[in-house]
Amino acid sequence: MRLDKWILLATAALPLPSVAQTVASPDTTDDSAQSAPPAQTAASDRNPGEIVVTATRQAQFISKVPISISAFSQQSMDSKGMKSFNEVARFTPGVRFNSDGNQISIRGISSGAGSGTTGIYIDDTPIQMRNLGFSADNSAPAIFDLDRVEVLRGPQGTLFGAGSEGGTVRYITPQPSLTTFGTYDRAEISATQGGGVSYEIGSAIGTPIITDKLGVRLSAWHRRDGGYIDHVDYKTNQIDNKNINYGDVTVLRGALAWQPTEGLLITPSILWQQRTTHMTDSFFPAISNIANGDFRSGSPEYRGSKDRYILPTLNIRYDTDSISFISNTSYFSRTNYTGYDGTLYNLSYYQDCYESGCGFQDGGVPGQAFFPFLTPTGVNPALPRYLSPSKVTNTQKIWTQEIRLQSANPDARFKWVIGAFYQHSVQRSIEELVDPQGNDFFNAVFGQSLEDFFGYPLYGQDSYITSTKGTDSQIAGFLDMTYELLAGVKISGGVRVAHTKFSFVNFSDGSQNGARTTGAGEASETPVTPKVGVNWQVDNNNLLYATWAKGFRPGGANAPVPFNACAPDLKQLGLTSSPDSYKSDTVSSFEIGSKNKLFDNKLQIAVSAYTIKWKGIQQSVNLNSCGIQFTGNLGQARSRGFDLQLTVMPIHGLSIDASVGYTDAVYTQTLAFGSSSPVVSAGDAIGGPPWTFSLGGQYDFPVGETDFYIRGDVSYQNELRRMTQSRDPRNQSYDPLALADSARTQVTMRMGAVIGGLNVSIFADNLLNATPRIGYSHQNRDSLLFTQETLRPRTIGLTIAYRQ
Repeated sequence: MRLDKWILLATAALPLPSVAQTVASPDTTDDSAQSAPPAQTAASDRNPGEIVVTATRQAQFISKVPISISAFSQQSMDSKGMKSFNEVARFTPGVRFNSDGNQISIRGISSGAGSGTTGIYIDDTPIQMRNLGFSADNSAPAIFDLDRVEVLRGPQGTLFGAGSEGGTVRYITPQPSLTTFGTYDRAEISATQGGGVSYEIGSAIGTPIITDKLGVRLSAWHRRDGGYIDHVDYKTNQIDNKNINYGDVTVLRGALAWQPTEGLLITPSILWQQRTTHMTDSFFPAISNIANGDFRSGSPEYRGSKDRYILPTLNIRYDTDSISFISNTSYFSRTNYTGYDGTLYNLSYYQDCYESGCGFQDGGVPGQAFFPFLTPTGVNPALPRYLSPSKVTNTQKIWTQEIRLQSANPDARFKWVIGAFYQHSVQRSIEELVDPQGNDFFNAVFGQSLEDFFGYPLYGQDSYITSTKGTDSQIAGFLDMTYELLAGVKISGGVRVAHTKFSFVNFSDGSQNGARTTGAGEASETPVTPKVGVNWQVDNNNLLYATWAKGFRPGGANAPVPFNACAPDLKQLGLTSSPDSYKSDTVSSFEIGSKNKLFDNKLQIAVSAYTIKWKGIQQSVNLNSCGIQFTGNLGQARSRGFDLQLTVMPIHGLSIDASVGYTDAVYTQTLAFGSSSPVVSAGDAIGGPPWTFSLGGQYDFPVGETDFYIRGDVSYQNELRRMTQSRDPRNQSYDPLALADSARTQVTMRMGAVIGGLNVSIFADNLLNATPRIGYSHQNRDSLLFTQETLRPRTIGLTIAYRQ
């Protein structure tokens, strides 16, 4: 279908302005505050357009919160074209997002092993997951019909508990209004250069059913992202499928607000989301023409994913003049089907077995005509057709209950929050290498069956399977207090005391495992995470603050590693087995900052500097000979840096915003098992590039009765030049062919017109069609076949939105 027809359909599907019933906007605050505090509401004329956040569990204007925080309303995300957290990270200093696993790193605190290092919340419900195996992807909530997204930098262990070591990301949903009707509708159509068509349509409606007593909010949204990578048959070298990396996401939400009596508000809600991808954004650079936007993949396997969750919650709030009581009960149920490229993994592993035997049989068997199995351009076309997809199933079932009592007067000299938290989480991770052609492949190439080579049968059709069930439970009490010593000078302190327990059971089987192995383990701890701070509100426009805080991540236990399959790497590490367990890790952070409004609010600045010590770091230790990993405590690290955000309004109608982040996170300790080569060395970097930068500007101007605007944004991150764990020749995992991500610059533009509540705009994402190197990797050090990702090519489209 032609693009102009898609645009006409998208336009026709939107509710017309004449459908509007009233002129007021719906309430848009989270369960921590159904509306801004009265004193702050009255002061709104001194804070025009300033966002209210609940990072301290109490509603405050962002300029008054003594925390390094970025917050984006739905309107600001729309103006910047934010469609996922990846775009949020582009405009947030000190934050990186890795789409492989949806991992969020804040201030360099990042790890793909163990529990999450960043707290991820939908309202008051934590949804991050523990890594029990490969491909433990966090869920990525969609950005539609949100009141705001808050990104809190620095450890938030006191109010948000275990896992918020680097910081916390909060997706805050709009609540039903008891007094006014409101709607938010959006449709979009776009075309990607060299790729397919993308589109979305969504609508949210909120209205009182019984004024001042009962209200409802309903929303529905669907988005399709067209692909831009073509698939090549490795036998014929011909394209057999175009634009394979397309994906869909659908979100449904309903919420009801009931106020049976003055001060009491009961809000049940339910949120459902499903996200699917047909293929990842990974391609083969050796058969692609990156400069011309020609991206190709020759893998026999289509590695897609499906992620579905449902989140029912019940929020009860009772307010008096001096105290508020809040109860939040939720159940998060999620099923995620994902994986890695099992076919390429198996071919690389079997190629290594062909040469070395992998500890099972001697190498040098017949089949030289097929060697190497993987060439720089893809699978060796001389090989018989072979497909061995990986299948990874992760499930989460999380019960959460939090109860809080807190002071209700925002002008009180003494403000406090006290609460209790309980969570019970059950996760299951099943990883399979489905290998129905394995015996035929081995007979053709090795001269014997796969089962004979490994001396152990398949598990059904799986050459490898591992299944782990993990149970986490946590109970905690927390207290946070602020006291105004002198006019404008406040001291704050808080502490969280928790008891955590983790247990697991595991079995692994299949030919590649060499035998059936089973394991079980548990770990429990009682962490204490305090914080203290001081802040000085010099005047209404200037705030200075300093904070010291601790963060915590619970430990866990490892499933056993099969010795026969992993013997070479275990011996190189000086081990005879993997460690049974790993301990918790902790961070301690010191931060100073200021928030200032200057020149009659025409210049607004928020800046902070920090230093963080990270002890007992939980990280993965990869065993290349068998492709299995375990979690260990890899010494200590420190992170230092600063973040700066500013907004300038030099003339009427023109607004310029910028952010700069610098993060230098490195290991400070060399760690080796026994007398082996180090696993990590002092000076190795953790995570990504140190510098991030964004600059945006918007000019609004009227023409007659219509308001027009033009907006441009540019973001930049530099290349990481420090050595990392795999790029350091001193380390056991050194890979001489590993490359860091290249520097990247991304430019977006948008032009539009606003007529009443209707906003029509055209946009261009990745305007300069930049193609930086992202995620350049191969299966193991001996494989010459590399894959990588890059930015979505230039995308041009039309957005139509209506808000009332």
